[in-house]
Amino acid sequence: MVDTIKAVIDTDPGADDALALMMALAAPRLNVLGLTTVGGNASLANTTRNALRLLHYLGRGDVPVSRGAGRPLEGAFQYAPYYHGRGGLTVRLPRADAGVVGVRAADYLISLASAFRGELTIIALGPLTNVARAIDKEPRVARWVKDVVVMGGAVEVPGNVTPHAEFNIFNDPKAADVVFCSGVPVTLVGLDVCNDVYFETRDIDLLDSSTASGNLQRRIISAWFALHPESERFSLCDPLAVAAALRPDLMTYRTASVRTEATDQARLGKTTASYGSGPVKVASAVRAEEAKSEIIAMLRRHPA
Repeated sequence: MVDTIKAVIDTDPGADDALALMMALAAPRLNVLGLTTVGGNASLANTTRNALRLLHYLGRGDVPVSRGAGRPLEGAFQYAPYYHGRGGLTVRLPRADAGVVGVRAADYLISLASAFRGELTIIALGPLTNVARAIDKEPRVARWVKDVVVMGGAVEVPGNVTPHAEFNIFNDPKAADVVFCSGVPVTLVGLDVCNDVYFETRDIDLLDSSTASGNLQRRIISAWFALHPESERFSLCDPLAVAAALRPDLMTYRTASVRTEATDQARLGKTTASYGSGPVKVASAVRAEEAKSEIIAMLRRHPA
C-alpha cells in the first residue's frame, strides 16, 4: 500500500504556482488538506482570488483556502507583475463560488499541524511569512510538522532578484530565518536546482489539451512566453518543489544549517548554508531531464 502524504500548500499564485497546484491536486499520493495564501507574486487580494478561482475552474472548490499575510514580518512585499502579469496570473479565470475559511493562515497551519502531528507536510511556494507566524505563535509547530518543502533560496548560485537573493526569500528574509532556525525539518528547493528544470515553447505541445487542466496549463505557459518574448525558458520552480515532495529521489541533498541575511541591505535575502548537520536538506543537484519528465507526467493527470 502506497503511503499518502498529508499536505497543506502555502502559495502566492503566480503562473508556476498554478502549475504546481494542478500537479498537487492530481497526485494520487498527495492529500491536499487546504491552501494558505500569502502576498508575493502579487497582492494578497490577487493571490487569494487566484487560488479560489483556480480551484473553482478545476472543480475542486471543496479544498479550503485560508487567507494569510498581506505583508512580510517587516516592510512590504515587492510584487512581480513584470513576471506573472498584473494580477499574478497570465490568464483570466471565472469567478469562484466559494470563499475563504474564517481562520487566518497562521492559525490554520497551527490547527493542521496539531491535528496531524508527525504527518503534515507544508509545501511552501511563496514567502515564508505564514509559516514563520505560525511558528512564532506556537513554537511546537516545529516539532509537529513532518517536513516543510520550501521553494526558495540561492545557496551556491546567484539570486534572481539581486546577485545574492532569490525572490521568495528576498520578500521576507526575516520569516525565512525564523523558519530555518526553528528546528523544523526543511527541504530547500532553491535556484541551485530550479535553474536546471524548465520548459521551452516546444514543450507546450507535450501537455494535454483535451482536459480542462491541460488546456489551462497550455494557456498559462503560452501567455507567459507572449509576455516575455525575449525569454527562451520558463523555469519550473514551484512544480519542482511539488515533485520533490513526492519524488525526493530526483535530487541530491546536503544536510545543513541555513541562515538568511535579514539586516544587511546589500545582501538582503542571501541564504548561507553551513554543511554537515542541521535541520535543512539543501537540494544541490537534480536529474533535470527525469525531473522534467516527471513534472510533465504529473501535469497530464486530471485533478480529481
